[in-house]
Amino acid sequence: MEGVNIIMQIKLSPEQESFVKLANDKGFTTTISRKDIKTLEKDGMLTKDSVKWPRWLVRDHAYRIGRGSYSLPTLGQVTEAEDNAKGE
Repeated sequence: MEGVNIIMQIKLSPEQESFVKLANDKGFTTTISRKDIKTLEKDGMLTKDSVKWPRWLVRDHAYRIGRGSYSLPTLGQVTEAEDNAKGE
């Protein structure tokens, strides 16, 4: 098989989705900083009952794009990965 395309859909948990929706509503669509997250928390947007601190985002190195800066996943994000395995 040549050039097999594999389509992966990143599934977010309900907790993750609620944070991403909140961030998107506040104008953060592609990136968010630790300072921005703390501002959301200070403004009362992050609580134990509704949207929680995004531990999953700040601890996962896959989302980190710099010191204190993170890439936000988009809802329904689809990524394509190419498998260049050559078979006969």
